[in-house]
Amino acid sequence: MLGCVLMISALGLSAQNYTPVDNMPEAKLPFTADAAWKSVRAVGFGWGSLDFRYDKNRVPLANTGGEIRQLAWRGERVCFQAVAWTPIEIHDAVLAVSDLKSGKKVIDASNIKIGFERYVIGDCLGDGNDKGYFSEAMGGFDSSKRDSVLVPEAIIGPKMSAIEAQTARPVWVTVWVPQGAEPGSYKGTLSFSCKELAKPIELRFAVDVKKRVLPKPSQWKFHLDLWQNPWAVARYFGLQPWSDAHLEAMRPLMTQLAQAGEKVVTATLMYDCWGPQTLDLFQTMVQVTRNIDGSFEYNYDIFDRWVEFMASCGITEQINCFTIAPWQKRFRIYDRATDSMQEIPFDYGDEAYRAVWIPLLKNFAAHLRARGWFDRTYLAVDERGLEVMQTVIAIAREADPDFKFALAGNYHPEIEGDLSDYSLDLFGDGTYLKDAAGKAISDRRAAEGKFTTFYICCGEGHPNTFTISPLAESAALGWYALCNHYDGMLRWAYNSWNKEPLYDGRWYNLTSGDNFMVYPQGWSSVRWERFVEGIQDFEKVLILREEYAKQPKKLQKLEEAISQFTHDRLWGGNVEPLVNNAKMILNTL
Repeated sequence: MLGCVLMISALGLSAQNYTPVDNMPEAKLPFTADAAWKSVRAVGFGWGSLDFRYDKNRVPLANTGGEIRQLAWRGERVCFQAVAWTPIEIHDAVLAVSDLKSGKKVIDASNIKIGFERYVIGDCLGDGNDKGYFSEAMGGFDSSKRDSVLVPEAIIGPKMSAIEAQTARPVWVTVWVPQGAEPGSYKGTLSFSCKELAKPIELRFAVDVKKRVLPKPSQWKFHLDLWQNPWAVARYFGLQPWSDAHLEAMRPLMTQLAQAGEKVVTATLMYDCWGPQTLDLFQTMVQVTRNIDGSFEYNYDIFDRWVEFMASCGITEQINCFTIAPWQKRFRIYDRATDSMQEIPFDYGDEAYRAVWIPLLKNFAAHLRARGWFDRTYLAVDERGLEVMQTVIAIAREADPDFKFALAGNYHPEIEGDLSDYSLDLFGDGTYLKDAAGKAISDRRAAEGKFTTFYICCGEGHPNTFTISPLAESAALGWYALCNHYDGMLRWAYNSWNKEPLYDGRWYNLTSGDNFMVYPQGWSSVRWERFVEGIQDFEKVLILREEYAKQPKKLQKLEEAISQFTHDRLWGGNVEPLVNNAKMILNTL
């Protein structure tokens, strides 16, 4: 199977050490000391706001007394944020959480995830402060030339070997209420201890569990499509791609994705679909070999292994295969006549293109049918224009007229009917959300059994999920989908890590965090937790709309709140009031 496995040495990148993250050095940046530290006499610990990113070098405002609470449906995840601070260096810091109790009823502490937040280097928004990419004037492709900040981002484990003097350290808590939990007000404590404290500092919190049940993530209707990069995992940990060790290193990462309701497996039919905007180029999952007589052979071992592995993690509904319209117009094959890898240049639709793609797609269709995967496989394209799309769709249909197609890009009414999965760029979606009659395009497409989603990338400064984005923007995305009749959302990078994501989130000319939402070793992020919150809110609204279908006035206030999540409102930023108001109304129902 020559050419199928790309070794780490061939990438020219060294593997990262699998170091316990609490012992990994953290990034530092020059800062002006906060004068308020002079009045801080003792280590402190208090509740904070979910909307706030706490500056490492400033004394935080926090609630050190009283009880904080959240309302939850059974099966829902709810979050809390606390923050510790210290005037002196402290050691062996440890977080602990109790069971949550409501009388004799208990939510076991195993359902609660706690972790310190690790600071990473981020940057400002890009050109004009409203884009997620940088021109040469603002630092371009050299992130070291751009303004940088420290942001609390990765949620690591409940231990830290040391916390520096005159610093704050935020803490994230996620409670996943079991579906079988009985309704009630469940109370417990979060504690913070260190070598320098005589006894732990305890904070009280509660989760008010209601009767309604949120389905399991696998049953959620939100069409989540976050593109996975398995080669980033192999490179980071120094593992041979597609080895058993590689798959096991990916399991926590992909299980976490499944637990957010991911519907789509990102697969590749060719090498280097998108070029150097990711550190780890996407390799092909299908080995194409040209024999001496000019015929082709195809090996699907890696493709099959990937699809089966993702199914074992819980992602089973759709397979998007990239790409019949690559950004780099070349095709890489193994040529037996020369015993080497060869690159075949082509233009969309020319003879060289047809000579490779038509036999490949015919063979691929037969393979998919044999595996029982054809009906959930889509030929996917990213940001190609109308003429290109018309050309490649026509050629793919020559190979097999029953192929389905997916596109992330601008709206083209000429091909909209050809696209079973259409994701529209939020940068311009305000101009084509509705048809000439004023009706939502997505409503008609849903009736036809097609998906319509939106996507964010570096074209919009707000709303977004960068490491420097306001946290409420991550939660607002589910509400935006509701307001604008979308079935869900796409984002181009779930885990296309740079070289040191746990140290510095910047890469290429993209705003920090554009390439990834979570971290190696299965660590979550604060923006990821808020993003899942927004998806859960989407699901809850759909359930309530069905429940009150014959009593629409019951939802009038909620629908009015949802209607505020327009393109223009979110594009302008300051979404915290919108999110908090909508959630307050949702929680009264």
